[in-house]
Amino acid sequence: MKKLLIGIVGVLFLFSLILVIPGAIAQAKDEPSQDDPHKKLFETKCQKCHSMERVKEAHLTKEKAKETVEKMRKKEGANISKEDADSIYDYLGKYFVVPPSPPIVPAPLR
Repeated sequence: MKKLLIGIVGVLFLFSLILVIPGAIAQAKDEPSQDDPHKKLFETKCQKCHSMERVKEAHLTKEKAKETVEKMRKKEGANISKEDADSIYDYLGKYFVVPPSPPIVPAPLR
């Protein structure tokens, strides 16, 4: 029973690290430069509907960011070209995308 409890506590600890580390890494990234041309494009095309806080809180992975940009590009009235979408995706990737979480590997039970 004691070993099971120790195993459960260990798994919960690892799980909490998996949740905390990507967010800390994302927050540690540089802030967008005012000179970044992608920032201006993002502000013009995306911030019509989405605040910067909403983007930060989304905790996008690379795959999810690309999927989201493509989905928005296809929306009527978005007026986002393929080239614009690529620039926006690069901007998100540089400043806001979080790395994927490592797979959870349970500790062997003894």
